[in-house]
Amino acid sequence: MEPTLKQDNILVLEDKQKKEFGVISSIDNAGNVKTVAPKDVNKTQFLKITDGDMLKNFMSNFLRQFNDPTRFGLYKLASDNVEKNVKELAHEQVKKEHEVKFEEFSPKRTFSPIDENRVNWSQLEALGVSREQLEKSGELKNMLEYRKTSTLIPISIQVGETTVYTEARLAFRESPEGDVNLAVHAIRKEPSLDYPFMGHRFSDEDKANLNMTGNLGRVVELESASGNKFNAYVSIDALTNELVATRSDRVNIPSEILGVKLSEQQQKELSEGKAVYVENMLSKSGKEFSAALQVNADKRGLDFRFDDSPSFAERQSQTRSDERRIPKEIRGLSLTDNQHKALTEGRTLYLKNMTDKQGQPFNAYVKYSDDENRLRFYKWNPDKSKEQTVAVAEESKTQVAVNNEGKTNEATKEIKEPLKKGQTEPTQEQKEKQEEKKAREQSKKRGRKM
Repeated sequence: MEPTLKQDNILVLEDKQKKEFGVISSIDNAGNVKTVAPKDVNKTQFLKITDGDMLKNFMSNFLRQFNDPTRFGLYKLASDNVEKNVKELAHEQVKKEHEVKFEEFSPKRTFSPIDENRVNWSQLEALGVSREQLEKSGELKNMLEYRKTSTLIPISIQVGETTVYTEARLAFRESPEGDVNLAVHAIRKEPSLDYPFMGHRFSDEDKANLNMTGNLGRVVELESASGNKFNAYVSIDALTNELVATRSDRVNIPSEILGVKLSEQQQKELSEGKAVYVENMLSKSGKEFSAALQVNADKRGLDFRFDDSPSFAERQSQTRSDERRIPKEIRGLSLTDNQHKALTEGRTLYLKNMTDKQGQPFNAYVKYSDDENRLRFYKWNPDKSKEQTVAVAEESKTQVAVNNEGKTNEATKEIKEPLKKGQTEPTQEQKEKQEEKKAREQSKKRGRKM
């Protein structure tokens, strides 16, 4: 009896987006794959897989090239009767029996947090943020694990002689040279949807999705600063309005969530960035609930959206006042609870005895600017005279020059007595004295002429 010939295996690649099958004919070391139509006449071009090591090497190269494996299905079939075998892949059960699972060959990523000794702490101190402050709030752990702070952190930025007070999410990032630097994710007035983002220009539908849910709703090809292209999810950071991208192959789509097993179709749609409605999930308290799930690039995982959830743009507008984070102390002046509440509500206050950079006391109107996401200081009440919204920093510098440096202010140069805090104009009493003095001088001049 003749020995049975060993059957060679081939690999059939399914492109789920194009809904096409192809038999792999070759793959180079960079992971570039070539396929041919699954027809028996192409049999001589099929790449034959004869052992486990060969399959392992193939998958290593394949995964190097395809950063979105969820778009593809890979199946190991007998090389004979390929047309018939590929047609049978239309049945889900047959697919499962012959599927080559990517996760079994994906390289295991080792993770280790950032060594605190590598951090340049002076970068944080320059923004008025201390290591102890981050450690106490628990945000330092997030940053050392390459994550952004979960909340906005109050920071101060020196711009010339002016200090800008604002808030931002902070993170540590490694440079190509291996340095650990501080990344500042500042608040933006609104996301920049009208400009290209990493090589991708948003369509009207893209903009509508982002404004409605905060997520793009699909996977798109982006290009890094170094020119590398990759597939990614895109979302809006709800705290800063910054656009965020996450590689699609770095987001895990679970097969089960909160007690509910997801179907293959649901997993597929989630991996494509679409929203999927899931019913009868169990909360931590054991209560059943239903919600739409969708990949959020900022969270690098799934986001929950409920039926009565407002749109992303509405949420941004509704929480505007909640996001006014007013410090308890402004320019050396401790705020009372009522003052802090008033500024948080967007009202204007007249605050006295604050201290400028030269250490001089000054008074000013203070109001939170929603457009600039920071406190602004005014010489006049901004609610009554918009033409006179001169920043108090300028007034303070003028007054310091008059009081401390002996410089001249035309309006007050005739006043002999000391000026009051913040005074740049004579009082009514001082004006009357000046007029009386001028009248006496003119009377003397007329007397000399006679």
